[in-house]
Parts: sequence; structure tokens; C-alpha cells
Amino acid sequence: MRPAKIITTGHNVGSGTRLVNALGFILGAAVALATTFLIIPWIIPRLKARGVVGKDLNKPGTPDVAEMGGIPVVIGFFAGVSAMLAFDGLTREDLLNASLTAILGAAFVGIMDDLFNLRQRQKAVLPFVLALPLGATLDPTIYIPFVGEFDFGPWMILIAAVAVTCAANAANMLEGFNGLGTGLGIIMTSTLILLSLVHDRLDAMYVLVPMLASLVAFLWFNRYPSRIFPGDTMTLFMGATLAAAGLLSDLQLQTIFIFIPMIVEFALKTRGRFEAENYASRSANGYLEYHGRIESLTHVLMRRFKLTEKTLVELLWALEATMCAVVIMVDLLV
Repeated sequence: MRPAKIITTGHNVGSGTRLVNALGFILGAAVALATTFLIIPWIIPRLKARGVVGKDLNKPGTPDVAEMGGIPVVIGFFAGVSAMLAFDGLTREDLLNASLTAILGAAFVGIMDDLFNLRQRQKAVLPFVLALPLGATLDPTIYIPFVGEFDFGPWMILIAAVAVTCAANAANMLEGFNGLGTGLGIIMTSTLILLSLVHDRLDAMYVLVPMLASLVAFLWFNRYPSRIFPGDTMTLFMGATLAAAGLLSDLQLQTIFIFIPMIVEFALKTRGRFEAENYASRSANGYLEYHGRIESLTHVLMRRFKLTEKTLVELLWALEATMCAVVIMVDLLV
């Protein structure tokens, strides 16, 4: 296993610092969870009143459901980050600030997409540009298992921007069912939190902890039957945050591997030039049916098994959890 490398935040790592960190993380999680949980009931009727709704295509009668649920998640996230920073008093914040710029940029692109339906290339270019400062502040040396450390030099600027862009858009691929993307995000975030703690790399915790708390609060309203949809606001934000956390914690390869279901989804979507939707083509007696061309993991499962929407979501959660468990075990053994 590679020796722990902590990206400095101005702290000397000792028992007192660890206690301060732990208390800060608890505070950040509590603020993020409470803020998100309180905003959502307030924002749902207001979104519906302004026509910001989406059709729940897998339900009888395709009812209208409030969209852009990512807004309270993003607000809760930044409230949690702010509480942690105020409590912790970081003395070196350039890396974290660059990460937050990339994360906020992805959320902003998601809001624009929800409102104006951006083209795919616009969703690729904008997060890339906004993630360039993160690449400029990162350590260009990356550890590759069985190979050693490799210095990417100035190429790290482009590598980081590409990583954030790809992760943001990949997280947006596997969605379309109540609670699916939110649950996947919770599993992936929890995995990176565990790995960050194992490797004693706490910088990533400043974005992972508030995101996990915000996603948990959101799942209460987004689970089946969903009262609010995340929209691209949340999915792009979530993917960018996971990528930034992987870079901050120096866990780049582990982060890539937990994205494998999304990478597979991306590959399947290329068959239809990203025009396919994940929804069922028909729902009979509560069971989902799909009869078109296979262009999504959800299509594969609906074709192979007799599934309800809840079962389909739980199966994909289990797939992601299995992938994350494998990543953790391999990481501990290498």
C-alpha cells in the first residue's frame, strides 16, 4: 500500500487535530442534511407552481413531479462546507477553493441544462473550462499501483479538467427512475469517505461529508414514489464533486473504478448517439417492460428480468455497492 499522503490544509495531524476534524465533519454533515431537508418541502410546491416539473413516465397516468431538485442539494452542500470551514479555520484553502469552483460550475451548467436544454458539447465544454483552476493547483504527481509515482507536469491541468467533465456527465447517464442516481451517489460517496479515512487524506472529506449528508436528505423525498426529481442540476454537481474528491484525496484510480457502471452506461449510450432514454417502454401490472434496442444498463435488466421500478433501482444499487466493495478490498490488499 502506498504511504499516506495528506494534502496539507494547514493542520498538523495529531489527536487534537483529528478531534477538531471529526467535530467539523459532524457539524458540516448536520448543517448540510438539515438545510437540504428543510428546503425541499418549501421548494416543491413553488417549482410546481412555476411549471418546473417532469413527467414520471414509469407511473400510471405519468404524473407531474417537481424538477430541479438539485438546487436544495447544492445549497445544503455549500451550507455544510461553509460551516466546516468556519469551524475548522483552514489556513490553506487554495486547493479546496479551486475544487469548489469546479463543483459550483458543474452545478451551474446543470441548472442551465434543466432550464434551456443544453447541447451535449456545451455540457462538456463548460465544466471543462471551470475545472481548469483545480488542475492548476493540484500536485501533478500521481501514484499508479505496480508502476510508482508519475509526474504529469503541466498536463495535470488538462487531466483534472477532463476528469471533472467526464465524471459530471457520466453521473448524468444512469438516471430516470425514482431514487436511482441519488442512491448511487450515496454509495459512491460513502466509499470515497471510507478510502479517504483509510489513507488519512482528509482534504476530500470537506466535500464528501456535506455531499453525503445532502444526498441522504434528498433521497427521503426522491425515493419511490418520488416527490421531486434531481434534474441535471444534481447529477452534474454530484459527478463533479466525486471527481474533485478523487483528485483531492489522491485516489484517482479508485474513483475511476467506482464509476464503472456509469462508464458502461456511457458506452451503451453511444450506440444511439446519446438520444436513448432509460425509461420502460411499457409498464404492466407494476412490472417494467422494454422492447427497444439495448442502449442502457436499465434496458438490459428490464429485458432479462421481471422487475418493478423499486426492484430495478435496488438491483442497480446492489451492482454499484458490489463494485465499490471490490474496490475497497483491492485497495486494502495492494
